[in-house]
Amino acid sequence: MIEPVSFALATLIVLCAFFIFGVSGFGSSIVSVPLLVQMYPLKVVVPVMVIIDICASLYVGRKSSGDANIEELKWLFPFSLIGMVLGIILLVKAPSEPLLLILGIFAAINGVRVLVQRNIESRKPIDKWWAVPFGFFGGAFTALFATGGPVYASYLGLRINNPRVLRATMAFAIFMLTFLRLALMLVTGLILSWEVIILAVCLMPVAFLGIWTGSHVHAKLSNTSMRVAYGSILVFAGSMLLLRQLT
Repeated sequence: MIEPVSFALATLIVLCAFFIFGVSGFGSSIVSVPLLVQMYPLKVVVPVMVIIDICASLYVGRKSSGDANIEELKWLFPFSLIGMVLGIILLVKAPSEPLLLILGIFAAINGVRVLVQRNIESRKPIDKWWAVPFGFFGGAFTALFATGGPVYASYLGLRINNPRVLRATMAFAIFMLTFLRLALMLVTGLILSWEVIILAVCLMPVAFLGIWTGSHVHAKLSNTSMRVAYGSILVFAGSMLLLRQLT
């Protein structure tokens, strides 16, 4: 049975989170998960976000795939899959607090870096071999908390200078990685719960309202505004994770 007050708060959280997803191509889970776990268990929240994310990224990723830099994702995906397998094992067996603290620090630092960065068009991309650690940890955090977006955004932001190509690549990455995450959770049985399915279905309409609104806002943003949006999301999400872990 869904508790009305908790569900009302969850609805507002999901609306805001998927508005951010519509604007940036990522950020829905890292914004929503730290808040939703105040009302629901982590092992319910993560599968719920997997179900909503797979529908949301199917919509956004399909529309953005033509602009995405697929070559960059070919380097990320193999290492992400390895990280996801480890993340699923830890989700079942390990405490979450230390890893959430690390993710919060990582996201906040990279958000500050994006906000203070200058001359983004002329910056030299980092070496593609950085895909190994970024892909691995992104996959692990994606499986553990559905919050790998900042890890991928940090890496792709250092490889792709055009913010609109970056958004398209991020959206398509989330689209593909969510399918992998869903398959792994089906194997472990984490997603086979009526509580998870009912909550996800009830929250789905408001998630798409957020995406629709965010996508319309995104179409009007300049490259500078997009960079500020990315940096702000990372700082905000990282700060929320740190606040939750330290209080």
